[in-house]
Amino acid sequence: MPPKVSVVMSVYNGERYLREAVNSILDQTFTDFEFIIVNDGSIDNTCAILESYNDSRIVLIHNQENIGLTRSLNKGLTLAQGEYVARMDADDVAIPHRFEKQVAFLEKHPEIGILGSSCWTIDTNGQGQGVYQMPTNDLQIRWTSLLANPFVHPTVMIRRDLLIQNGLKYDEAFQTTQDYELWMRVLKYTRGANLSEPLIRYRVRYGITSKHRQAQLRNHDTIALRTIQEQLPEFVITLEQVSQLRSLFVGGGEFTPVSCSQYVALASLYLDMFENFLGRHPGEPCLKALQHKEALKVAHILLHIPIKSGSARLLKRLLTMYPGLPWSSIVHLLKASSRRFRRLLNFGVRQYRHWRNH
Repeated sequence: MPPKVSVVMSVYNGERYLREAVNSILDQTFTDFEFIIVNDGSIDNTCAILESYNDSRIVLIHNQENIGLTRSLNKGLTLAQGEYVARMDADDVAIPHRFEKQVAFLEKHPEIGILGSSCWTIDTNGQGQGVYQMPTNDLQIRWTSLLANPFVHPTVMIRRDLLIQNGLKYDEAFQTTQDYELWMRVLKYTRGANLSEPLIRYRVRYGITSKHRQAQLRNHDTIALRTIQEQLPEFVITLEQVSQLRSLFVGGGEFTPVSCSQYVALASLYLDMFENFLGRHPGEPCLKALQHKEALKVAHILLHIPIKSGSARLLKRLLTMYPGLPWSSIVHLLKASSRRFRRLLNFGVRQYRHWRNH
């Protein structure tokens, strides 16, 4: 009898974090799974670590040479037998009840075909950095997807029959951001969701990420542009504008507007895109909450520039979207100030302790 879940993981020279990642899967409270691990031609101690396990749920595949993450993941998908396919990365740590929570949600919500979650972020030493919150409902996910990946790759669980029936797999033309590209095609056939509870400890490794940063951003923005063109066919935007909006409203780039007028122009373009998006999703649940959230996001940008004629018009648009914006902005600023004060206080305490100990 096939397992309920197929876990797919690829690893290349991952000896440092591999055992912790593998153990976090084997120790899941939900046990009906197979664990497909593709060793992608590793030349460190990865192979020995993997072969040290004696667990019948592990399906170990060795690539004779390094073929890359995208092709290795497709290998794993081909071998998967479960009703659901779960992703995992070799440097992250799954929370023990991750599969239990995700399977229960998917069993209860047959309309959801792809499910992720928020995550705890950790550094290379395993120290916690905070919670990375993801959009939870389908409307938020589709709006987020226009400029950013709405799922954290190693948190995803997806219905395997959805992939098979629609001929979906990772596009091997993409060596980076291959997950974002696949999710955009998946969402053409199903609805998505993220659990608000963090189910992964996601390791942020800045050195690894920055190595291919330019290629990642170029692929990312190309996918974003294609997504916008498909979802909002009447909305006109260039690749350069996509990169600028992503950098300003999502992050991950070096672009900074050079003038107040450029800030206003980009914020206006962002609102134009948002209004176009809303026009295609009338009556959706949580629409009002999304309007309020985006009004606050644009208002936060306006706080950094002097009020001029263009920004005044923009402010009127925001107040139409969210009449309670002024009060919410004040609350938002107070919360931000409080968080900043706590960080400074904690830093001061650490410095004092360091001084006392030395």
